[in-house]
Amino acid sequence: MRSPCFVSILTAGKNSSSHFIHPFTEDTSSYSEPERHLLSMHKVIVILLPLSLVLLVFGGICGLVSSLAHNRRMLITSASYFLFCSLFTLSGVSLYISYSQQAWQEMERQLGAELLAPVQVSFGWSLGLAWLSYGLEVAAGLLLLLAARMTHPQLNEFTTTMAMA
Repeated sequence: MRSPCFVSILTAGKNSSSHFIHPFTEDTSSYSEPERHLLSMHKVIVILLPLSLVLLVFGGICGLVSSLAHNRRMLITSASYFLFCSLFTLSGVSLYISYSQQAWQEMERQLGAELLAPVQVSFGWSLGLAWLSYGLEVAAGLLLLLAARMTHPQLNEFTTTMAMA
Protein backbone atom coordinates (compact mmCIF):
# COMPACT_ATOMS: atom_id res chain seq x y z
CA MET A 1 0.00 0.00 0.00
CA ARG A 2 1.24 3.47 -0.86
CA SER A 3 1.42 6.15 1.76
CA PRO A 4 -0.50 9.38 1.06
CA CYS A 5 2.62 11.39 1.85
CA PHE A 6 5.00 12.90 -0.68
CA VAL A 7 8.44 11.39 -0.42
CA SER A 8 11.56 12.82 -2.01
CA ILE A 9 14.82 11.18 -1.08
CA LEU A 10 18.29 11.96 -2.36
CA THR A 11 20.09 8.66 -2.84
CA ALA A 12 23.45 8.22 -4.51
CA GLY A 13 23.22 11.59 -6.25
CA LYS A 14 19.86 10.81 -7.83
CA ASN A 15 16.57 12.34 -6.85
CA SER A 16 13.93 9.64 -6.58
CA SER A 17 10.45 11.03 -6.02
CA SER A 18 7.19 9.35 -5.34
CA HIS A 19 4.05 11.45 -5.77
CA PHE A 20 0.67 10.38 -4.61
CA ILE A 21 -2.38 12.51 -5.32
CA HIS A 22 -5.30 11.36 -3.28
CA PRO A 23 -8.78 11.76 -4.80
CA PHE A 24 -11.51 13.27 -2.64
CA THR A 25 -13.86 10.29 -2.95
CA GLU A 26 -11.47 7.39 -2.28
CA ASP A 27 -12.03 5.21 0.78
CA THR A 28 -9.45 6.00 3.45
CA SER A 29 -10.45 3.38 6.02
CA SER A 30 -7.27 1.38 5.40
CA TYR A 31 -5.03 4.34 6.33
CA SER A 32 -3.78 5.08 9.81
CA GLU A 33 -5.30 7.92 11.82
CA PRO A 34 -2.37 10.33 11.19
CA GLU A 35 -2.56 9.61 7.45
CA ARG A 36 -6.33 10.26 7.39
CA HIS A 37 -5.76 13.49 9.31
CA LEU A 38 -3.13 14.59 6.78
CA LEU A 39 -5.46 13.78 3.90
CA SER A 40 -8.31 15.78 5.41
CA MET A 41 -5.95 18.73 6.00
CA HIS A 42 -4.80 18.47 2.39
CA LYS A 43 -8.40 18.51 1.15
CA VAL A 44 -9.11 21.67 3.13
CA ILE A 45 -5.96 23.37 1.79
CA VAL A 46 -6.82 22.43 -1.80
CA ILE A 47 -10.23 24.11 -1.38
CA LEU A 48 -9.38 27.01 0.94
CA LEU A 49 -6.43 28.63 -0.85
CA PRO A 50 -7.99 28.75 -4.35
CA LEU A 51 -11.26 29.97 -2.79
CA SER A 52 -9.26 32.73 -1.12
CA LEU A 53 -7.89 33.76 -4.50
CA VAL A 54 -11.35 33.83 -6.11
CA LEU A 55 -12.71 35.88 -3.22
CA LEU A 56 -9.76 38.26 -3.56
CA VAL A 57 -10.47 38.88 -7.25
CA PHE A 58 -14.16 39.51 -6.51
CA GLY A 59 -13.16 41.85 -3.66
CA GLY A 60 -10.87 43.76 -6.00
CA ILE A 61 -13.74 44.35 -8.41
CA CYS A 62 -16.02 45.47 -5.56
CA GLY A 63 -13.29 47.71 -4.15
CA LEU A 64 -12.75 49.35 -7.53
CA VAL A 65 -16.47 49.96 -8.02
CA SER A 66 -16.89 51.38 -4.51
CA SER A 67 -13.85 53.63 -4.97
CA LEU A 68 -15.20 54.99 -8.24
CA ALA A 69 -18.65 55.52 -6.73
CA HIS A 70 -17.27 57.37 -3.68
CA ASN A 71 -20.00 55.69 -1.65
CA ARG A 72 -19.14 55.44 2.03
CA ARG A 73 -21.27 52.35 2.69
CA MET A 74 -19.82 50.51 -0.29
CA LEU A 75 -16.27 51.42 0.77
CA ILE A 76 -16.85 50.12 4.29
CA THR A 77 -18.41 46.93 2.91
CA SER A 78 -15.50 46.39 0.52
CA ALA A 79 -12.99 47.03 3.31
CA SER A 80 -14.74 44.54 5.58
CA TYR A 81 -14.81 42.04 2.73
CA PHE A 82 -11.04 42.41 2.16
CA LEU A 83 -10.35 41.95 5.86
CA PHE A 84 -12.59 38.86 5.87
CA CYS A 85 -10.73 37.47 2.84
CA SER A 86 -7.42 38.05 4.61
CA LEU A 87 -8.65 35.68 7.33
CA PHE A 88 -9.19 33.00 4.65
CA THR A 89 -5.64 33.51 3.39
CA LEU A 90 -4.17 33.55 6.90
CA SER A 91 -6.00 30.37 7.89
CA GLY A 92 -4.99 28.66 4.63
CA VAL A 93 -1.32 29.56 5.06
CA SER A 94 -1.34 28.53 8.71
CA LEU A 95 -2.99 25.25 7.84
CA TYR A 96 -0.43 24.67 5.06
CA ILE A 97 2.47 25.21 7.48
CA SER A 98 0.90 22.86 10.03
CA TYR A 99 0.20 20.29 7.32
CA SER A 100 3.81 20.43 6.11
CA GLN A 101 5.16 19.94 9.62
CA GLN A 102 2.84 16.99 10.31
CA ALA A 103 3.59 15.40 6.92
CA TRP A 104 7.32 15.62 7.67
CA GLN A 105 6.80 14.02 11.09
CA GLU A 106 4.75 11.22 9.49
CA MET A 107 7.48 10.61 6.90
CA GLU A 108 10.08 10.47 9.67
CA ARG A 109 7.91 7.98 11.52
CA GLN A 110 7.48 5.78 8.43
CA LEU A 111 10.97 6.03 6.94
CA GLY A 112 13.19 6.86 9.89
CA ALA A 113 15.07 10.04 10.72
CA GLU A 114 18.39 8.59 9.49
CA LEU A 115 17.10 8.15 5.95
CA LEU A 116 15.70 11.70 5.86
CA ALA A 117 18.78 13.36 7.41
CA PRO A 118 20.23 14.52 4.05
CA VAL A 119 16.88 15.96 2.93
CA GLN A 120 16.50 19.73 3.21
CA VAL A 121 13.01 21.19 3.38
CA SER A 122 12.06 24.74 2.47
CA PHE A 123 8.76 26.35 1.59
CA GLY A 124 10.03 28.47 -1.27
CA TRP A 125 8.49 31.36 -3.12
CA SER A 126 4.87 30.19 -2.86
CA LEU A 127 4.75 30.69 0.89
CA GLY A 128 6.37 34.10 0.49
CA LEU A 129 3.72 35.10 -2.04
CA ALA A 130 0.97 33.83 0.25
CA TRP A 131 2.26 36.03 3.10
CA LEU A 132 2.57 38.95 0.67
CA SER A 133 -1.01 38.35 -0.43
CA TYR A 134 -2.19 38.37 3.18
CA GLY A 135 -0.37 41.63 3.88
CA LEU A 136 -1.75 43.28 0.75
CA GLU A 137 -5.30 42.16 1.59
CA VAL A 138 -5.05 43.72 5.05
CA ALA A 139 -3.51 46.89 3.58
CA ALA A 140 -6.27 47.13 0.95
CA GLY A 141 -8.93 46.72 3.63
CA LEU A 142 -7.36 49.40 5.80
CA LEU A 143 -6.94 51.78 2.85
CA LEU A 144 -10.58 51.31 1.89
CA LEU A 145 -11.59 52.07 5.48
CA LEU A 146 -9.45 55.22 5.31
CA ALA A 147 -11.13 56.17 2.02
CA ALA A 148 -14.53 55.63 3.62
CA ARG A 149 -13.54 57.87 6.50
CA MET A 150 -12.37 60.57 4.10
CA THR A 151 -15.57 60.39 2.03
CA HIS A 152 -17.96 63.07 3.17
CA PRO A 153 -21.60 62.04 3.60
CA GLN A 154 -22.67 65.46 2.30
CA LEU A 155 -20.90 64.76 -1.00
CA ASN A 156 -22.86 61.52 -1.41
CA GLU A 157 -26.14 63.26 -0.63
CA PHE A 158 -25.30 66.02 -3.15
CA THR A 159 -24.43 63.45 -5.83
CA THR A 160 -27.65 61.51 -5.15
CA THR A 161 -29.71 64.70 -5.30
CA MET A 162 -28.09 65.77 -8.59
CA ALA A 163 -28.64 62.31 -10.10
CA MET A 164 -32.34 62.36 -9.16
CA ALA A 165 -32.89 65.82 -10.67
